[in-house]
Amino acid sequence: MEGDARRTREHARNTLAPWLTAVCLFACVAQPVSAATVAEQRHAAVELAGQGQLDRAIEQLRRLAEQHPSNGRVLADLIVLLRQAGDNPAIRERMAGIPPETVPRYAHLAWAGALRDERRFADAATILRRSHDQLGTPGRILYGVVSAEAGDAATATAVLDSITPLPDSPQQLAMIAYGLRVAGQPRQALLRANRALEIDAGHPLAAQQQNLALWQLGAAEHALDQVNRHPDRFAASTRLQIEADANAAAVRHAIAQRDALSDTPLTARRNRALEAALLRIDRFIERAPAGHPQRLRARLDRLVVLRQLERMPEAIAAYEELPDQTAALPPFARRAAADAYLAERQPERAIPLYQSLNRADTPADLDLLLALYYAHLANEDYATATDLLDHAEAVTPTWLPAPAGREAQPNWERIGVDQLGALDPAYRQHEAQAWSRADTLVARAPAHAGLRNTQARVARWRGWPERSRQLTQTAASWAPEALDTRLNQAANARDLGEYDRWAAILSGLQSDYPRDSRVRRQADELADRDRPSIEGELTVGRTRGGTGVVTGNRDLNWRARLNSAWTSEDWRVFAEHRRTTATFDQTKGRHDRVGIGIEWAALRRQLWLRVDRERLGDTDPGVAAGGSIWLDDHWQLSAEADSHSIETPLRADDAGLSGWSASTTLYWRAHESLNAYVTTGLLTIDDGNRRWSAAAGATRRVQASAHHLTNVGADVFYQHNSSPGGPYFNPRYSASGTLRAEHEWITWRQYERSFTQTFFAAAGMGLQADYGSHPMVEARYGHRWALDRRWSVEYQVGWQSTAYDGERERRLYGTVGFRGIF
Repeated sequence: MEGDARRTREHARNTLAPWLTAVCLFACVAQPVSAATVAEQRHAAVELAGQGQLDRAIEQLRRLAEQHPSNGRVLADLIVLLRQAGDNPAIRERMAGIPPETVPRYAHLAWAGALRDERRFADAATILRRSHDQLGTPGRILYGVVSAEAGDAATATAVLDSITPLPDSPQQLAMIAYGLRVAGQPRQALLRANRALEIDAGHPLAAQQQNLALWQLGAAEHALDQVNRHPDRFAASTRLQIEADANAAAVRHAIAQRDALSDTPLTARRNRALEAALLRIDRFIERAPAGHPQRLRARLDRLVVLRQLERMPEAIAAYEELPDQTAALPPFARRAAADAYLAERQPERAIPLYQSLNRADTPADLDLLLALYYAHLANEDYATATDLLDHAEAVTPTWLPAPAGREAQPNWERIGVDQLGALDPAYRQHEAQAWSRADTLVARAPAHAGLRNTQARVARWRGWPERSRQLTQTAASWAPEALDTRLNQAANARDLGEYDRWAAILSGLQSDYPRDSRVRRQADELADRDRPSIEGELTVGRTRGGTGVVTGNRDLNWRARLNSAWTSEDWRVFAEHRRTTATFDQTKGRHDRVGIGIEWAALRRQLWLRVDRERLGDTDPGVAAGGSIWLDDHWQLSAEADSHSIETPLRADDAGLSGWSASTTLYWRAHESLNAYVTTGLLTIDDGNRRWSAAAGATRRVQASAHHLTNVGADVFYQHNSSPGGPYFNPRYSASGTLRAEHEWITWRQYERSFTQTFFAAAGMGLQADYGSHPMVEARYGHRWALDRRWSVEYQVGWQSTAYDGERERRLYGTVGFRGIF
């Protein structure tokens, strides 16, 4: 801006110089007779100036001023000629301390103009404060301009607006426009500049002021276009500022366009303007001088664009490369950085930035409160998150106040708070409460697509994918292109086993929202189907007391399965190893089978077939098959059969006996907090014994919080053998009933990674033919580690006590399990 002001001062000086000389000549002619000698000498000096001998004229007036220091007219003529010579410092030094009223008014323009060129704007305004009205339009213009430059906007506006009629000089009109613009009145400035250009369409100062006024009024792109056409009219710093403003305006427009196109059929185009704005900013940064304020500003704008484009790692890098990352940064830059840190799962970095924006002395920012809520939730600080949600509800009324006599209007911001209020209990494992709240919201606004989508999400979290699909279809009838609708459609297809549809929906989402974290998460899950997987579990136990008729003195159970990737037709092959061993006094029983199989799973149905044999020696080949089907959101039926069952007692196998088995299970799941099962089984052994069994049980959640979960349950079991006795434990019947309690404590969690402690206790009564009843107890403690989204490992140690054939056995055991996707 300094260069533009300098150009304005040069225009003013060049225009006023002839006028000042004429004023000086008029003043000489008008002197009284009593001062004829001095007047003649002044007149002679002025004539020399008129003949082009400006230096001689100034020198004569200097001597005359020394001879007559109290003669104000001599000083006035000297000021005028020094100003004409451009010797502003001489005027400043010569007139220092001299009151303006002691010098004739005709010199005040030159005097004030010199001080203005020396950037002593307040001093120049003081010179003209009492004389500007008597000096006519030029005086009022100059007084208004220097007042504006001195920061006295009120005086400048009053003086410049009072000039009537407007002059016909385009130069004077351009000066008025300049003063009004500097005084913060760009609209009035634009009117004066336009008037000047009507008189002289090519007037450079008027064109400059018109452009700068448009710039201040927000037409930065138009201003930049004029700068590019006429760069000589603008100082380098002004050109940079105008271009930076145009870039910022382009960013604002691009963000607005992105918001307008989101959730519409044109969603895929929503980032085009942002990408173009980013390219402009990058080019500007390359050209802008290092350390220039506009270069820093462009870097801040770039940070915002990267965040809007969801290029979060780049946004974080841009933020961390800034010279200062303190609260001195503009709020919009800190907000963009905080959003990026939260999206990249660094809530501990996001929270201080959000808090620096959440000032107590400013009105609550709802978006900021909700962002801070999610940050504390991600940081596992549920208490603070609760406080923030309560605060958001308190400061966001359901109805907006209305003037007297008018109906209150609904506050649509409140819906976002209510939606989060419905989801919040689910984040704390209170899905039933979340469902109740979502259901209430939908009842109040049944045609609101966002609330329907919220209800659909909660339904899916409760294990009701079919109901979730129905709710999502309702939302899709109103907002088919909404991101939440499409995400729900994708998740429902996944949970319903409609993998082709899941892939198709995700393909569209990845095209439209390639960087959205929820889209990427589902895309990763879909990609996992293209990877092989593995799972395994090992249990080792030692039994003391009794005769070890069932598990032996030492026992081992091992199962491992390696799965191929899923094919596009939802098939995969697998290899499985199952090993069960036990030591009975001096003998040892063993099942050690390996097999390969094929599995199909889709549409909430599963079928599998396996062939296997004993690992040592090509003996005892077997075939097994099974399947399951979900009948609806609540009922699942499964069945399987094995021609060479590993359930055959080890002592029977040691005696050369084998058996085949079949079982069915009916599973009922009301929701996440209540389920039950009934299972029946048959094991037929070569010795003619048929072992029938049946079991039933139910589980109920009795306590839940963000990090704790407690379930209680009951189980009953009954077994009958058609041919009791023989070389293995084979009572005519046996039965049991137990009560159990299970508790999980999520001790540490960071997104998909977590450490959970598990506790289990059970107690009941057993019954065996010919031996009566006996108490049964079991306790177990373990750890479960989720290493990432694809890999987990768990281990536990347990102790149990029961009785067989009337003798009590106590078993200590340990289990290690793992599963993973390569």
